[in-house]
Amino acid sequence: MLTARESEGLIFIEAGEKLDAEDFAAFVPLFERIAQRTFGTVSMLVELKPDFSGWNIGGLWRDLKFDIRHKDQFGRIAIVGHKKWVEWGTKFSAPLFSGDMRYFDLKDIEKAEKWARTGSTEKNG
Repeated sequence: MLTARESEGLIFIEAGEKLDAEDFAAFVPLFERIAQRTFGTVSMLVELKPDFSGWNIGGLWRDLKFDIRHKDQFGRIAIVGHKKWVEWGTKFSAPLFSGDMRYFDLKDIEKAEKWARTGSTEKNG
């Protein structure tokens, strides 16, 4: 299950269970629409729900093709979750993107949104 929405130029994604190729149907057109109208890159906040268990082969393949095709259009990507493997996965996949990618614990979701929007986690920054 994947849901995607936009708020003031930031894409919010919630991912749960095991993602497949069909889960990208809502996300891809939204990202491409924002990328076309936005100067620069598109930033995102990705919340991985407690039941998130990764991708099946079709979902992984579609995700990788999309990531490669749009790699220079990604801005800051805040990954929010509560499992240690999510943090490791974020560090592992960060080099695949031209934008900056960081992991935030679920309790820090407001800090994650601020960072995705501004690049800062400071209260006044």
